[in-house]
Amino acid sequence: MRKAMVVRAGRAIGNVLVEGLIKVGMDVIAYSGSQHKLSRMKEAFDHSPRLLTAQGDVRNADEMLVAADGVDVIYCGIYLTYDENAEKVQQMLKAIETVSSRTGAKVVIIEGVYRPSGQNKLLLANFDQRYLHLNSPELYGAGASNTIFHYSLKKIAKGQKVKVLGNPSVKREYLYLNDAAQYAVELALKESSYGKTWRLRGGSTVSTEALLTIAASTVNIAPRFELISDWKLRLLRAYEPRSRALLDRYESNDWNLQEYELEYIGSGQVTTHEAAIAETINGIMAR
Repeated sequence: MRKAMVVRAGRAIGNVLVEGLIKVGMDVIAYSGSQHKLSRMKEAFDHSPRLLTAQGDVRNADEMLVAADGVDVIYCGIYLTYDENAEKVQQMLKAIETVSSRTGAKVVIIEGVYRPSGQNKLLLANFDQRYLHLNSPELYGAGASNTIFHYSLKKIAKGQKVKVLGNPSVKREYLYLNDAAQYAVELALKESSYGKTWRLRGGSTVSTEALLTIAASTVNIAPRFELISDWKLRLLRAYEPRSRALLDRYESNDWNLQEYELEYIGSGQVTTHEAAIAETINGIMAR
């Protein structure tokens, strides 16, 4: 593979995917609907000759097809944030499928824990040897935003009390954004990876309480957090269908034990939570 396209390149994992692909010697087309984000990306990569940018609607197959000229593989992250619009995701996946079927380009889909129930039917229906389907734990990093954990880290960076969703002592997996991008690039370079569903591993499970303690130590404060009351959660479940689906999905401890054929933890050492959270907090404060 010599040329890749990163769809919605200006969002969280898009930037680190572009960086990882350039590091392994690939030419990259960053595709986004925001010219502002694309311009910032050019500056961040010092106008690298390996980076091309294309502005277009991610739901428009014709526009994407023009930008995808000569592309070998298309990367896209979905349901990595809690504000994802399921209808728009489905439209984008349809456009990507059209481009892939016309060009023969392979497709790498990185799917997060915020997927509403039943919203991946399109992807599975089109699943074949062109597709590499990666499922990821909740991501965090300086570039990650609009996740429940990122909200908590922002509060810590400001020295504020964190309102915790669910039991803070329950352990689950989290994955550093840069590690997730590295794993995706590594897997996509192997022909044998395609036609399968992989679970990206974040290492050992860890509680929210432990991670917030690490984050607080980064800024030399004592962690302060409180649980969101049961009555508030009941109100959300009763009157906000989208919130109910999100809470059900997020609080499920067995989401990462189903649906997966294979697991992947990368070829190198997993970044420790201490190092990753320090980078994340420093990045948040720098903004």
